Amino acid sequence: MTNEEFLKKTATKAANVLHMPLGEIEPLKMIELFANLHIVVGGDEELMIHWLNTHNNHLGFCPAARLTDEQSMNKIIGYLESMCYQ
Repeated sequence: MTNEEFLKKTATKAANVLHMPLGEIEPLKMIELFANLHIVVGGDEELMIHWLNTHNNHLGFCPAARLTDEQSMNKIIGYLESMCYQ
């Protein structure tokens, strides 16, 4: 298995936990999002799904609706990272 195949397989598993297809989402970004969100909510998968599918006042949008947009995905990951390291 190549590194690229491994990355896509891992990202697909993360997306499946979040009840969404990987689709057009960049695999490395999905893994970053998943890892940071997992830390923020303490690994609670139901809460992870809820967080992604709920409008976020700080971001100004529902994260799940913007996962294929690179700029929005970077904003989501940056927001989660800031919450991880406070």
